[in-house]
Amino acid sequence: MKNIVITSCGIIKKDFKDKFYKIINKDELSKKKVLYITTAADGEDGDKSWMENEYNTILDLGVKKDNIYEYKIGDKINIKDFDIMYMMGGNTFYLLDQIRKYNFDKVIKKFIYNNKIYIGSSAGSIILGNSIKYTLGFDENNVNMTDFRGLKLVDGIIIPHANRKEELINSIKDKEEKIYLLYDGDGIIMSTK
Repeated sequence: MKNIVITSCGIIKKDFKDKFYKIINKDELSKKKVLYITTAADGEDGDKSWMENEYNTILDLGVKKDNIYEYKIGDKINIKDFDIMYMMGGNTFYLLDQIRKYNFDKVIKKFIYNNKIYIGSSAGSIILGNSIKYTLGFDENNVNMTDFRGLKLVDGIIIPHANRKEELINSIKDKEEKIYLLYDGDGIIMSTK
């Protein structure tokens, strides 16, 4: 069973947490090791106080603080040591650029195909879709990216913070591609065999 969890800003709402606990027992979470990837935040300027809230969403699930390892793409890591990969939000262009630079897409795919849990938050969700092109205007393309293809692990376009992007949603809703709308505090769990 492969489990991908896409969110706008972490697993916050109670009913969404309850769905999450169906793919992993709440009591087991205290023993699970989480690779907390904060790379996307490095591509953003300004206030980053939201990062603490994001971190706290992991603790609120029942993961012990000692079992959360902060990681930057490009650093050495033994991915086998972790049960959950949490790719936090930030600048989507910067994140995808770093993933490509270090071939980290292969690490993500191997992690997911080894039946581990991937949780994406905002940018960490967007990159899994077919394209990140709809991030233009919301994130600064500070890496001058021209190839907007995502990792295509989720078939469609992923729009986090949908509750704040009505104009964008209206402009693309008639496109042929599937659109996954993620509202703040909520998300979608995709389980495949």
